Amino acid sequence: MTARSSLSTPVRIVLRLLAAVVWTVLGLLAYFVCQGMFGGNRQIHSQLLTTLGMIAIALTGGITWIVDERRPHDDE
Repeated sequence: MTARSSLSTPVRIVLRLLAAVVWTVLGLLAYFVCQGMFGGNRQIHSQLLTTLGMIAIALTGGITWIVDERRPHDDE
């Protein structure tokens, strides 16, 4: 029995929605960084947002790589 199965249905729904919102925000931040939408705008602290976006992109890639390396592969 896992910890996830012990949670009630409303709690699982809220957690799923929260995860969807977080992934959407991170995806939009990555898109905005890749398109250069923060470039040169001092009013919104563009350098900080670009740096945070690059960190989010790197972390997402690293986490994806780790998860992929840990799952069983069919070709082995």
